[in-house]
Amino acid sequence: MMEEVDNDFLATYLDTIDERLLDYLDDEENLSVDSVKRLQRYASGLLDGSITPLYIMEEWPDWYSLVPAFVIAYGTGELEELEQDADFLVDAKEGDDMALSRGDRVCLQALEVQLGMYPEIRQSR
Repeated sequence: MMEEVDNDFLATYLDTIDERLLDYLDDEENLSVDSVKRLQRYASGLLDGSITPLYIMEEWPDWYSLVPAFVIAYGTGELEELEQDADFLVDAKEGDDMALSRGDRVCLQALEVQLGMYPEIRQSR
């Protein structure tokens, strides 16, 4: 079961990382639908091998801040645990472009599913 996170918390969380991240929020201080769709496309690309973690770091580094924000605000406790153990989230920030581990793939699969459920998650809040 997902914990409800106050929208103000999400805005504050993103603002403490980088004020520019607030541009990914909509008028209700939720992640915008377009931002979530883009997060999902990149997660899918990692899973199918069409992009690498380092590519994302170079192309859209905000992805690495927005994924944890999504997980905290909208994800399940299970996804939060998987995300905390995902090596690719740390390694790409350090400039390493290694192959995804089994744990990375499990995290990305769960993330991809929950990103796809975003419209329903927002309606239930």
